[in-house]
Amino acid sequence: MKSKKIIASLGAVALLFSIFSFTTSHKVDLGKEVSASEWKNLKVLPQNISEDSLKGLMRGYNDALGVKCNFCHANNPETKKMDFASDAKKEKEFARHMIVMTRDINAKNFNWENAKNPEQINVVTCVMCHRGSESPTKSLVKPVDVELKSVKDVAKDKLVPATGSAKAEKK
Repeated sequence: MKSKKIIASLGAVALLFSIFSFTTSHKVDLGKEVSASEWKNLKVLPQNISEDSLKGLMRGYNDALGVKCNFCHANNPETKKMDFASDAKKEKEFARHMIVMTRDINAKNFNWENAKNPEQINVVTCVMCHRGSESPTKSLVKPVDVELKSVKDVAKDKLVPATGSAKAEKK
């Protein structure tokens, strides 16, 4: 009986040892951090943005406008590769303007809690107007099947207490 307990205990210790020896560290991968000098020609995006964050942001722009990288970025004729630092295409400057515009709209109109970094508020985004189209005017011409309410009706709906609440029962 005693030898069974010893064997079971040793087995449990060996199992725990093997489990813990194969686990990796608990460090969270925040993406590849880059030095300030790695990015060239970032004018409206933060210089310390990680590679993963930058790629994710660019993919979001691709989806929102229904375009590929070459819509804003020019090819280098010598290397035949994308030159992301180049300002050869006017669309890149338009994109910068739109990024600043949406930041301003969000910071001025949706900073209800006085955020430390209002430029990171993301209520109004590219896809709200572009909806997968290069031009927001083209996407906004398409009819949208949405019931539109007046501001008065929306405010009234927000201010009317829900049934069953203490305020509603007192009336």
